[in-house]
Amino acid sequence: MNSFRRVSRLSATAAVAASLSAALSVSAAQAAPANFSSAQPQELNQLSSQAAEQINSFEIELPAQAYDLAKQYNVQLPGFIKKPTPAVANELVGATHAHLLKQGHHEDANAKNIAQEWANQAAAGKVTFHGNVGDGLTHLEEGSGNIYKLTEQEAKDRVNWLNRDVPVTKADGTGFGVAQAFDGTHVYVAEYFFNK
Repeated sequence: MNSFRRVSRLSATAAVAASLSAALSVSAAQAAPANFSSAQPQELNQLSSQAAEQINSFEIELPAQAYDLAKQYNVQLPGFIKKPTPAVANELVGATHAHLLKQGHHEDANAKNIAQEWANQAAAGKVTFHGNVGDGLTHLEEGSGNIYKLTEQEAKDRVNWLNRDVPVTKADGTGFGVAQAFDGTHVYVAEYFFNK
């Protein structure tokens, strides 16, 4: 039985390592300059600074199965592996989406893309929050909305609040999008509405 556990643990470690190796290979290929030999000294300094910045902010997200295997076999993942997004983040997007539809708004793919951009800005630390609410930095001429910065528990509470069985007053809505991002600590849910 112990040899089976060792083999299973080794298999899980190998699966996580394979996922990690593939992700590192793709990241390295994307970061490499196209023609390094013709770069000028200023360009080399800039490339060096960009490389250092990328290394310091380097994070990899593994496939869900790799996280599951690491947890199952107690494999400690290195710090540059992004924590998996909690399920409540997607539940919150779904509950918010359904609530806004009930209010008379209509789904818009472009608004959803902008909401995703806003959520990503928040997760990257680029948004200023007042309490737990902030605004995105782009597309402010075309519309408005909010980004909510929530702990997992606050996200669960908001899902429960949105899923209450209460009447909702329907209004003349606008195109909207909802998206989420996770920074390892907080869930950021962005709502974006186009101007009428």
